[in-house]
Amino acid sequence: MCIPGCGGTGKPQLIRAVTEYFVSTNRIQKMRKLAPTGIAAAEIGGMTIHSFLGEQRNSGKARTIKPGDLKLEKEWTLVEYLLIDEMSMVGLTLLGKLNRILCAAKHVDPQIPFGG
Repeated sequence: MCIPGCGGTGKPQLIRAVTEYFVSTNRIQKMRKLAPTGIAAAEIGGMTIHSFLGEQRNSGKARTIKPGDLKLEKEWTLVEYLLIDEMSMVGLTLLGKLNRILCAAKHVDPQIPFGG
């Protein structure tokens, strides 16, 4: 689902409505919300992409992924929906890191975007 729109058009309100739907249908564990900045993440009740990746912004230190990383697998076992706010602020390098971790967590070929 892509939600384009200029600033001030209500995208966070739509994200909150989608979140409320997931809560009301007892499926909130299937959704994760990420954003590139702390302000955007707070606005949608999510976390920053950098925090998810386990790295400090601009530190260059990536999260270590080991085969059979149970913590990583547990975090993503039930997740089927990934919502990224402020997508235009996410660079290709950061998107690639996110893809690599999700594919590892879901045990899928890295050629399958974001773990399927």
